[in-house]
Amino acid sequence: MGVGAGEDISGFNFGGLGVGAGGSVAGINLGGLGVGAGENVLGINIGGLGVGAGKNVTGINIGGLGVGAGERLAGISISGIGAGAESVAGLAIAGIGVGGRRLSGVFAAGAVIKLVDDGRLRGVAVSPFNQLKGTLTGLSIGIVNYARRIEKGIQLGLVNIVRENKPGLRVLPLFNTDFR
Repeated sequence: MGVGAGEDISGFNFGGLGVGAGGSVAGINLGGLGVGAGENVLGINIGGLGVGAGKNVTGINIGGLGVGAGERLAGISISGIGAGAESVAGLAIAGIGVGGRRLSGVFAAGAVIKLVDDGRLRGVAVSPFNQLKGTLTGLSIGIVNYARRIEKGIQLGLVNIVRENKPGLRVLPLFNTDFR
């Protein structure tokens, strides 16, 4: 039914329902419903519904619905609905959305890439709506792109909004950049 430990678990771990530990899970981890840990999940992690940890998820992470971490999500993360953490680094692809405070890498979503207030995205964001309530350093491609500010970056899309640009240059069609 499942594989679990109160502390740490490592190696090849397969649980029909899930794999979990109170400490960390490391290795090749396959859980029918999920893979999770109170601290860290490291390695190749596949959860039918999701992969998650209280602190960090690092490696190749695939969750049917979601992949998330309390602190940092790093590596390659693919999920059916969402992926997120305070800090996300690497490649993250989600059916609906990807989000966090510090995004560094390449991000693609079917609906939204979301950067919380005063966050920073360094890299590339591709989704219909890129809602960056902080600073963009890189490239944002979408139907609607919003950024509070841009430093060394550009937005490409139908509607491109840079809140801190000069009046008249805040909302532009096709592209927008730092015009302060």
